[in-house]
Parts: sequence; structure tokens; C-alpha cells
Amino acid sequence: MAKRNWIYVGLLAFLSLGLLIDAAVWPAGPPTSFTANDLVQMIGIITLFAWWQIEDAEKRDIRRSSAAKIVTILLAPVGLAIYLYQTRRWPRATLGLIAFMGGILLAAILTLLLSDWLILQGIFPPSFLREL
Repeated sequence: MAKRNWIYVGLLAFLSLGLLIDAAVWPAGPPTSFTANDLVQMIGIITLFAWWQIEDAEKRDIRRSSAAKIVTILLAPVGLAIYLYQTRRWPRATLGLIAFMGGILLAAILTLLLSDWLILQGIFPPSFLREL
């Protein structure tokens, strides 16, 4: 499997882990401010989106535009769309964007279903958070 595919799998796993952490903590009460998990997720997602683009550009022997680089940092899905539409014909770029974001959505939905099941089983929230 190509390196960019492993990066995408890592992105899906990273997002799922962040959602599971939120599911473990939120039943004890919603956070009142920005949490450490939010910060780690934000930096990790941006990094993995950018890394995927870098690897894809290397595989295709092209350069990423400044617009794709900057917008990926500011709003990763929009930066990805810019990159895809600059490096592919529009039908393939559209299909790629739908597949990329659809995979993220599917992973998030499956993770949320798992977290709901874990809450119903009494596994979440962990015992040390129930006492808070």
C-alpha cells in the first residue's frame, strides 16, 4: 500500500481515537472550554491532511500551490479541495474529495456508534470520571 494511503488510514484512526476520548469524558459533563484533546486533534488533523497532500504531490511529481498549503492550515477540507482540483481533472477531483471526506464521515459515524454502545455497556465514562 502506498505511503499516502497509510497516512489516510492514520488520519481515520486518529479521528476515531479523538472521538472515543471525547465520548469517555463527555458523559461526566461537557467541557466548559477548549480542551487538550481539542488542541491535539486540531494540530493532528491539519498535519495529517498536509502530509497526505505532500505525499500525493511527491507520487505525482508535482508541487503544491501556496494557496493549497495556506488554506489547508486554515481549513483543512477546503485546502484539500483546492489541492485536488489543482492537480486533477474536475471529475476525478470531485470523486476523490467525496471519497476522502466520505471515509472520514463513515469512520466518525462508526466511532460514535461504538462510543454509544460503550456508554450503554457502562464502560464509558471510566470509573475515575464517574466520581467527579
